[in-house]
Amino acid sequence: MWGNFPGVMQHPPLRGQFECSLDNRFRLAIPAKVRDHFAQGVTMSVWFDGCVMVAPRQDWQRIVDEMFGEMDVMDDSQRQLSRKLHAQSFDQEALDKQGRVHVPEFIRTLADIEAKVTLVGFTDYLELWNPARLKDEQDREEVSSLGKRITQERAR
Repeated sequence: MWGNFPGVMQHPPLRGQFECSLDNRFRLAIPAKVRDHFAQGVTMSVWFDGCVMVAPRQDWQRIVDEMFGEMDVMDDSQRQLSRKLHAQSFDQEALDKQGRVHVPEFIRTLADIEAKVTLVGFTDYLELWNPARLKDEQDREEVSSLGKRITQERAR
C-alpha cells in the first residue's frame, strides 16, 4: 500500500520522464506505465516554473491542500493563489479508450507547449512541460549543489 491513507489502495509513486506528443486534436496519451493512476480522470492546473500539474482527478484537491494547507480568503496572497489554481485548471472525468486526455488551448498556452511535450513524475502527479523549458530548468543547477544548498538552508 502506498500513500498516507490506510485502507485505501494507493498506486506506487509516479516517477520517471516520458517524451510524448500531442495528436492533431491536442490529445495527450498518458503513458501506459502510469495510466492506471488516472482511471478516474485527470485534473490539469497551472503549476510552478511554467509547467502544468497533471493529477489524478480524485487527488488534485488533496495534493493542493497538503502542499498549501487551508487557504484563507482574507489573506491576499492565499486568495490569489487559490483563484489561480482553481480558475486555471481543467477536469476530464475519464481518459478515452486509448488513454488520452484533451489538453485545452489555455493549458497549452500556459505551458507554451505545441506538439512535443515531456511528462515528469512527481510522486503524486505528473508535470507537463515544454521540453526546451524543462531542459532550461534542469540545467539551472546540478543535483549535488541543489541538495547541498537545501540541506544547509534546513540546518539554519
